[in-house]
Amino acid sequence: MASTKEIKNRIKSVSDTQKITNAMYLISSTKMRKARRDAEQVRPYFSLLRREIRRMFAVSADARNRYFDPNVDDNVKGGRNAILVITGDKGLAGSYNQNVIREALAKADMSDAYEMYVVGDYGWRYFRNHGTNVELSFEHSMNVPSLAMARDITEELLEDFDKREFDRIYVCYTEFSGGLGAGNTRCDRILPFDKDDFVPKGEETASDASTVFEFEPDVETVLESSLISYMGGYIYSALVNSYSSEQNARMMAMDAANDNASELLARLELEYNHLRQNAITQEITEVSSGARSLRKKKR
Repeated sequence: MASTKEIKNRIKSVSDTQKITNAMYLISSTKMRKARRDAEQVRPYFSLLRREIRRMFAVSADARNRYFDPNVDDNVKGGRNAILVITGDKGLAGSYNQNVIREALAKADMSDAYEMYVVGDYGWRYFRNHGTNVELSFEHSMNVPSLAMARDITEELLEDFDKREFDRIYVCYTEFSGGLGAGNTRCDRILPFDKDDFVPKGEETASDASTVFEFEPDVETVLESSLISYMGGYIYSALVNSYSSEQNARMMAMDAANDNASELLARLELEYNHLRQNAITQEITEVSSGARSLRKKKR
């Protein structure tokens, strides 16, 4: 049985750990709110950009672009695919990192050949330790998401896509659900686009074509520039969603750790009190026994 000193030391250790987990909970809560606020500020721009791309197709239905391929089927196995995987820089977030890694590996199994483009140190370490193909020139830490970071990632992916190194590009990330837990993992194709991504079949587009627009130098050039910006916005959205989901998952993990620490402290304090009471009782018994022995000797 542990001594009172050992239990006191353990109580202090658990209490110190609880302070750390509580601080991490508060930090993750602040980071999540800031990331969501930043995302809301740029959302109107990318919503408008998507609407303008739709308007371009309405005005010029025969517009062509190398980033479009209506014949791509994500359910058909094969092809050379690039997979952008967004993880966190560290653990302590429940199943958040493992869920998105599992989704990325499932998508890789659908490919004839693939290359991982990993955001986040956790994903880097995992794929490196398991011998998975990772683009060595691509390295991004999952700091606070920014548009500049999203543009850098977009440029690197587009550069390899333009070289025809890949047939498709996917982004595997965690969609922020707004509730408890790590969120919902997704693996979406971001290239090549399909016109239906912007103009769903059966949706009325006559109102989009009612206004006359002039495109300089031409609609194809403006469309390509808009698509690159739109892709950057999509990746930024995936980064923000993943970052918010990570912080939310860490909040839940730290909250559970706080609850477990409280339960453990209660048990340790109860055990400490029992030991202390037993020690006091034993001392009283020993003193009483000694007093009786002295009285007998005097008699």
